[in-house]
Amino acid sequence: MAELVLSSGDTAVLRAPLHGQAITVGRSVVNDISIPDDDLPPFLCSLEPVAGGYRVVDKSGKGTVVNGKRVHDEVLANGAELVFGRLRGRFTRSVQDRSGKDGHQRTGILKTRGDGKLVKSDIRLRLPSGTRLDIPATGLRIGSFADNDIVIDDGFVSSYHAQLFLRGERLFVRDLDSTNGTFIGDVRVVEAEVPLKSTLRFGKAQVQVETEDSDVDVSATARGRGPWRCAQLTTADPTFAKTFGLIEKVAPHDASICIFGETGTGKELVAHALHVLSGRKTGPFVPLNCASFPEELIETELFGHEKGAFTGADRQRKGAFEEADKGTLFLDEIGELPLEMQAKLLRVLETRSVRRIGGRGDTPIDVRIVCATHRDLVQHVRLGRFREDLLHRIYVIPVKLPPLRDRPVDVVHLARHFGALMSPQRSVTLTSAAEDKLRQHPFPGNVRELRNVMQRALIMGDGQTIDDDDIAFIPISLDEVQQGAALYKKGMTMDDVERAAIEAALAAHGSIGEAAKALGIAKTTLWRKATAYGLVKEGPAP
Repeated sequence: MAELVLSSGDTAVLRAPLHGQAITVGRSVVNDISIPDDDLPPFLCSLEPVAGGYRVVDKSGKGTVVNGKRVHDEVLANGAELVFGRLRGRFTRSVQDRSGKDGHQRTGILKTRGDGKLVKSDIRLRLPSGTRLDIPATGLRIGSFADNDIVIDDGFVSSYHAQLFLRGERLFVRDLDSTNGTFIGDVRVVEAEVPLKSTLRFGKAQVQVETEDSDVDVSATARGRGPWRCAQLTTADPTFAKTFGLIEKVAPHDASICIFGETGTGKELVAHALHVLSGRKTGPFVPLNCASFPEELIETELFGHEKGAFTGADRQRKGAFEEADKGTLFLDEIGELPLEMQAKLLRVLETRSVRRIGGRGDTPIDVRIVCATHRDLVQHVRLGRFREDLLHRIYVIPVKLPPLRDRPVDVVHLARHFGALMSPQRSVTLTSAAEDKLRQHPFPGNVRELRNVMQRALIMGDGQTIDDDDIAFIPISLDEVQQGAALYKKGMTMDDVERAAIEAALAAHGSIGEAAKALGIAKTTLWRKATAYGLVKEGPAP
C-alpha cells in the first residue's frame, strides 16, 4: 500500500493512505485532499495508479513541482517530494498494509434467498453407484481411464469424456470431444453452465447435481460492545456492524456482489475490504468509476484496444478487465453504463473473456467483479435504463450501506478514527466543543464529507488537538462544482438533478435555512423535498 505524507515545515500534519484509487489535490473542497491555501489553484493535480505505483498528472496547466522540477505527467519514484503550496508531500511506494485478516478458501456457493437471508449451497454429485462426491476448486474429470477423478466404465463413456468445474459461483461442464456426447437433461452440450439439481448424462451413466442449503450467520461481528472493524472499515453502530459480518462471510467467495448506498457512504472501501479479505488479496484491485468517462471512452477503459483500432490509438492498451486479472475489478456507479455497454459487460461476465477494441480474439480473464451504485436498479429496469439479465447477474448478494445520518453514533467515532488515521502522530484529541459541532451537522455528503472536514482540521491545526474553531464546513462554489463534477450526467432524471442540487446546497451551507435561502425557495419546501429524498431525518418542519 502506498501513502502520501504532507508536512508543514518540519512538522508532518497529514497522512493519506493510497489504496490503488486516484486522488485529487488542490484548494477546492471537492478534491480528495483539500488544502486551504489561497496560492494554490482549485485543482492542482491528481495522483493516479499505474502498474506498481502512482503517477502525478497536473491539472493546473502550470505543472506540479516534483523533486524540484515542474512536471505534467510523470511516474512517481519511491520517496518523491511534491510541493503543494505551503505544504510538502512525500510519496512512499509501499508501506505495511494493516488491513488485517487473511483470505479464506471458498466452500460452497453463496446466494441471497428471496427473503433476503444469505445461504450457502454445498454442491455434491450423486454417482450411479450412489456415492456422493464434493466438487473441489480444481474441478473433476470424468472418463473410463483409471486416472480420471470419476471413473465410469460402461462402454459408452470415452477415455477422457468430460470435465466439471466451478467458475466463480457457477458450475460448468465441458465435453472433452467424447464419442457419445455430454448431456444436461436431454440437451447435448459442448460447454455450458449446469443448473443446480439437474441431471448430467455421460454416455448412458447419469449423475445427479444435488445441493444442501444452510443459512449463513452474519451477526457474529456485531456481538460484543464494539467498536467493530472490518479491513479499513470501522463502526460504533451495532446494526451497521452486521454488514461487516456479511462482508467477512462473502469475501472468500467469488459471488457477484452489488453495493448500494448514497454518495460518500464508503462503497469503494467495502469493495476493497472484499478484496483484501479474499484469496485474491495478492492480485490487483482495480477501481473504475463508470460515471467518470464519456460514452465514447468507457469501452476502451473497460476492454482496452489494439494499436490502430481508431484514430489516436498509437499503441496497444489493456482495459480494466485485463489489468484486474487474478484480482478484483470494482465497477463503481454501474447504473451509469449505457445500454450498449451493459450488453458487452454481460457477455464478459458470462464468457469470462474479453476482446479489445480492434482485436480478433478473446483473452481469458480471472476476475472477481464487485459493482456499486447509488441508484435503484430495479426501478431502472422498469424504466428500460438497465438490462434485467445484467441485474440478475450482478445482484446475487446485495450489500446496503446506510447514510451517516442513520447512524449518528458514528459521527464522533469516525471523526476520531480519521483523526488518528491521518495524523502523522497516529493520535489526535477532539475537544467536547468540536464533538458537539460535528454532531449538529447533517453531513449530506456522508462519511466522505466527514473525512474531508477532519482532513482540513488537521491541516489548519497543530495536528494533535482539534477544537471547534478548527472545524469548518466549507461551501462549494458553482465554479468548483462545474470543474470538479458536472451536476447532470447522462441518464439522470429531473428528480435526480433536483436531489443532487439539494444535497450540494446542504453540504455547502450546513443548514436547511441557509440552503433554502441560497436556492431561493421556502425553508418548508426545501425541508419537505429533502425529507422525501432521504437527505434529512423525518420530523417536524424547522
